[in-house]
Amino acid sequence: MRYTYLLLILSFLSCTNHTEDKETYVGGRIVNPNTNYVTLKHNDDIIDTIALDSNNNFGFRFSIDKESVYTFKHHPESQSMYLKPGDSSVLRVNTMAFDESLSFDGDSSEENNFLINMFLLNEEDNDLILSYYRISPDAFTKKTDSLRALRLAKFNTLESKSNFSPYFKNIALSTINYEHYDMRERYAFLIRKYIPVKFKEFPKDYFSYREDVNFNDSDLVSNFSYMRFLDNYLKNYSIEVCEPSNRECFDLNDHKNLKRRLNLVHELFENDYLKTNFFNRLIRREIVFSQTKAQLEETLSIIQKFDRPTLDEEELHQLTAIQSQYLIGSSLKEARFKSTSSDTLSFKSLAQGQPVVLYTWSALSLEAKKSNLKKIDELRDKYPKVKFLSINLDFQNGALWQNALKQLDFKYSTEFQIISDAPFSKYSFFRNYLNKVYVVDQSFTITDNSLNLNDPKLENHILSLLNR
Repeated sequence: MRYTYLLLILSFLSCTNHTEDKETYVGGRIVNPNTNYVTLKHNDDIIDTIALDSNNNFGFRFSIDKESVYTFKHHPESQSMYLKPGDSSVLRVNTMAFDESLSFDGDSSEENNFLINMFLLNEEDNDLILSYYRISPDAFTKKTDSLRALRLAKFNTLESKSNFSPYFKNIALSTINYEHYDMRERYAFLIRKYIPVKFKEFPKDYFSYREDVNFNDSDLVSNFSYMRFLDNYLKNYSIEVCEPSNRECFDLNDHKNLKRRLNLVHELFENDYLKTNFFNRLIRREIVFSQTKAQLEETLSIIQKFDRPTLDEEELHQLTAIQSQYLIGSSLKEARFKSTSSDTLSFKSLAQGQPVVLYTWSALSLEAKKSNLKKIDELRDKYPKVKFLSINLDFQNGALWQNALKQLDFKYSTEFQIISDAPFSKYSFFRNYLNKVYVVDQSFTITDNSLNLNDPKLENHILSLLNR
């Protein structure tokens, strides 16, 4: 039976010595594991790395002094988990459908299953935004208000049958409310960017919810809805303080846009975790989307000015050193890549004097790779004189790359892997470069390093190279 192992774990726990009653237990099973361990984190602090046994089960005891939300991670996926002192909580998850298959049993199972259900509903909102952003602001407001009311009703029904703590009630209601706020932010961004004339139709009180936002809620730093709302609020703010008629304001990877958001991080957040988290996130993007040496130097000065005690300045400086090799004007002539047959090839031999579009990916983000295949085929058909080369970043795991290629139906002759002598601890640097596009001219020189495959500017740039 599916939950036999859960019942065995719980039976074992009920028989343990009462001196352990206040210890909290987390256990469960990983079906189709990606690695032989799981990780439990609280905010950014790793509580422990827990090994899987021969049956892919795990178990871990530890002491906590108050209820809180933790992060359960099995690379590359993660999910929130509510725990209180003395809990015996078990879970089961299949990595083939991580979020959809995740289920909890034992103590706090009602709370955790509610949170995962809300997460799945919130993910469905991504499709809703794309479907409904063209409707009127008034209709969108009514639609999202209705969704919020349904979720609040669901929570109220569950709460009437349960004994939720005030802390968890705040977590649950915040999850619902901040998802609602986030949908408002995302809709506003899309309207401003794609149908700016319709922004005049926004009700005067459309953004009134911002008055209820706590921008420094320490209880919500592991809450997906809260963190995504903050991220999208920063994006909208970066436009609001820019000239609305200037379309460059909507380029979220533009150096000036990132700088505006970094300044707001400094002004808005007092909570150390939030300030450092968003600074790290944005400063890394500012580094990897820098186009010139001057921009990199300005970014370094921002890092020194920020001076956060939990900031890994050495790592950011090393990331800056990597980016310095991929600035506009840099030569890739001698860059080395590995073929699917494990041969080492220079970029010069791959380009053969043609313009080249390089696009990066990882097997850990296979869906993004799949979605790009159709676009690449379209571009190849339109621009036969341009080479489109796919560069995999999983250079420290050749098997991961090869296994991913077997799942995809396309020619391997355009698939290569980056070669790097970076130590294992530095692998995360290259994760910052996922789904990036580099345009290289006939002389092996980078002419653009900040586009993506669906950016209309990409084709304009390609045409300019071909017409030289």
